[in-house]
This record gives sequence, C-alpha cells and structure tokens, in this order.
Amino acid sequence: EERSPMSSSSLAPEESLNPPEGKPSWGATRPKKRSGDDIYKGLVDRGMPEHIAKGFVMNFRDESGLDSGINERNPIVEGSRGGFGLYQLTGPRRVAYEAYAKERGVAADSMDAQLDFLMLELEGAEKSAAKKIYSTGSSGEAGAAIVNHFLRPSKKHRVSRANKYLTQNL
Repeated sequence: EERSPMSSSSLAPEESLNPPEGKPSWGATRPKKRSGDDIYKGLVDRGMPEHIAKGFVMNFRDESGLDSGINERNPIVEGSRGGFGLYQLTGPRRVAYEAYAKERGVAADSMDAQLDFLMLELEGAEKSAAKKIYSTGSSGEAGAAIVNHFLRPSKKHRVSRANKYLTQNL
C-alpha cells in the first residue's frame, strides 16, 4: 500500500488554531489551513529534496499549524505586528514578503506565494542557512537545521523543537 509521505499517520496530528480577529490589511482572507501534503508537494515541485520538504512541513506545523493566513496573536516583540503565514515571517522578512506578494498581485496568505518566497530566500538572503539545510541526510536533521539556521525562534523554542525533530524521520 502506497502512503503519502505527509499523511496524518506519519506526522503528529494538526492542532486546532483559532484564527485571529479580523484579517490583515494587505488582502489576506480566512481560513487558509493547508494539509501537509499540499505544502510538501509544493516544495518538491519547486525542486526541493523530499527529506528537506518534510523538514519544512514539520516546522510549519509548529510555526503556524499549516495556516498560511495566520497572524501571531500576542507578538513576543513588543510593538511589532508579529509573525505571519506558514513560517511566521517577522520584521524585515515580513515586510519583504508583503512587498513580494503585492508586486505579484496575490493575497499575502497565498500558500504558493509563501513557498515561492521561501525558495527565493534560500537562494538569496538565506543562502548560508540553505547550505546547512541541504547538507542534511534525513527529514529530522533537516527539520533541526531549518529551525536552527533558517527560522531562528527564541533559544528556548529552538532547542526543544530541534530535539523533537531529531527523533523524527518521516
């Protein structure tokens, strides 16, 4: 029996997330919760190796619950707008993504626009992170490299997530 690599039986169950009040002003709509399969396929179709795509899905599940339109409710950085989208873009990365989506004429919550932007980041500003991610040999190692070198959340979250991913090999 052939199973999808991101089936619910191969990943932890998705948690239910309550959407933030209202919608972001740059055209995002609700709801935009995706399946791991959609995201995995989107990354592989863009040329990403399968084990790395799985590592990104693990991280996106923890970052956003796979919701491309979610905005962080209680930003850790006081006065900021918080993280947005599948991988909770913040600060200058969020501003750059919003400009990218606007230039393309798509809503900011577009899964495809977020995946395209991710690939651009890996080829450009995040090239050093990409080298570390692409040197991994398993989805767990990729997940840990992604959280440590690409997403870079607070140390507390980074360490616990990296340890969790290193025990997973999808």
